[in-house]
Amino acid sequence: MELLINSLNALSLSEKQQLWLILDEAITDAEEDDWREDEETKKEIQLVRDEYANGEYMTFQQYLNQRK
Repeated sequence: MELLINSLNALSLSEKQQLWLILDEAITDAEEDDWREDEETKKEIQLVRDEYANGEYMTFQQYLNQRK
């Protein structure tokens, strides 16, 4: 880990920003994979899909009109 930190410190700002983008994408992908495998999350997603299929939803415009 120390070698990695030393290598990071040697990078230019532009290189660090590129690395940041790469790491951000990799973390996002890993998090998506994690929640897709989580049984509780799968159940919640299916519940929402079922409600939507049954017409149990509100459009954004309906939501805005309700707030007036």
